[in-house]
Amino acid sequence: MKKKKIIVCTAVLISICTFLCGCTDIGLGSQSVLRPPRATGNEAALQAILNKETGSLYTLKYPQTGAYRAAVNFFDDVDFLSAAQKSGKEQKLNSDQLKKYAVAFYSIDNDSGSQMYISFMERKNDKWKQMGKFPNAGSGVDRIIYDDITGDGKGEFIVGWQSYSSELNNLTVYTIDNGELREMTVDESYSDMLVEDFSDDSVKDIMMISLRTDKTPSSANLLQYDKNSMRPMSSVSAELDSDVVSFQKVAYGSVDGKNYGAVMDCKKEDGNYVTQVLYYSGDKEDGAMAKLVKPLTPEIPGDPDSPDAPAGPSFEDNPTVRKDLITSRDINNDNIIEVPVVRALFSPTDQSFGDVCNLTEWKQADAKTGKLVTKISTVIDYADGYYMAFPEKWNSAVTGFYETESRTLSFYMWNNETLSVGDKLVTIHRFKRSDWEKSEHSGYVTLLSEETKDKDYVIAAELFSTAAQDSINISEKELEKNVAML
Repeated sequence: MKKKKIIVCTAVLISICTFLCGCTDIGLGSQSVLRPPRATGNEAALQAILNKETGSLYTLKYPQTGAYRAAVNFFDDVDFLSAAQKSGKEQKLNSDQLKKYAVAFYSIDNDSGSQMYISFMERKNDKWKQMGKFPNAGSGVDRIIYDDITGDGKGEFIVGWQSYSSELNNLTVYTIDNGELREMTVDESYSDMLVEDFSDDSVKDIMMISLRTDKTPSSANLLQYDKNSMRPMSSVSAELDSDVVSFQKVAYGSVDGKNYGAVMDCKKEDGNYVTQVLYYSGDKEDGAMAKLVKPLTPEIPGDPDSPDAPAGPSFEDNPTVRKDLITSRDINNDNIIEVPVVRALFSPTDQSFGDVCNLTEWKQADAKTGKLVTKISTVIDYADGYYMAFPEKWNSAVTGFYETESRTLSFYMWNNETLSVGDKLVTIHRFKRSDWEKSEHSGYVTLLSEETKDKDYVIAAELFSTAAQDSINISEKELEKNVAML
């Protein structure tokens, strides 16, 4: 007779991790089946509640993404609106608001399979009591987010569930109304998700983005709390590029200095990468119809009812398609997310100077014209984690090459008439710190000294001058200003 293997967790609910965004969580290690441990205090009380509702044997489940990764997480009773009004100043909580709620994920095996549960517990007068538990048909927990989506200043528990039958995740929201738990169902499913104030009304929205399925194209749905239905409902949606097979990075921020939205760096079916941008547009004063705007892939103009006019977004014209995984970021610290557009620099056919560099142009979408505006151009050294801002005076006049063996990045004059490389302008080196300290480097300009002071390497450059076109030359100050860490 085969022995049934049971993993026993002997030290459960003992260590409490540090606060993460207003929460703490219990360090529970790997997936485990629980039996009553020798816990004390709050941990013992929570353990007793779980044992009572489960029969003392259950498998803990852990969120796979997000800020909260423990099977049991603590949450504070936070007033989100007053915290926002204090402009980021520390929110002081009363002792009865600290670690007020505990949320646990677990499953119980039965004859028909495994049943997932979420359990809520509340602390009052330093004593824990069960508020309620809910079953779920999911196979696991994708994430849990604690934020205000109803506008009452209190947090809701936004839980994503992994699915047995689909690659898309399902969503359920739990709220506490007058001390009572309430479950809110959500019709839409998602591949990735953001909870942010897209509509600029001081209430968080849920942006659910989904990859294509056999039946549906890739899409984005903005969910807002509907007071009549008493649950989040889809308010606006948009079709996304269905050639995308995965999301590499999904971020929220200012996309043009005025509008805040989602910036999604994606991998396409052909192996290339692309960026998609979405923001909410809806004028409350003139009653303009709300919609999700895609500045990088605008709708093709024309009458959609005309059989001769194309309709829908022009995804094939997205200018951000690139071979390398370069993610969008605020590259120039202007509090706006720039998206990368990549092209190769010039390369001669009969000369070899190393691998020709790519020029990455970091662009912002102009909301008025729909066009992309370059804010800064860079050549990135991925191996060493830095970039050089490409001076405007070098456009169409300079090219660059990277030498893997020598760890050097060099820039040369480029002759457009002969399509050949000319005088060298700059070579940036990466030296081992031990080698650097043993040698004399009086002819070098040390770069990124503060950023690399604790590293085992030194970044330094040699400057050269060309007599062919003096205006192309770069000074030490300009070089120091233009080189930065990624």
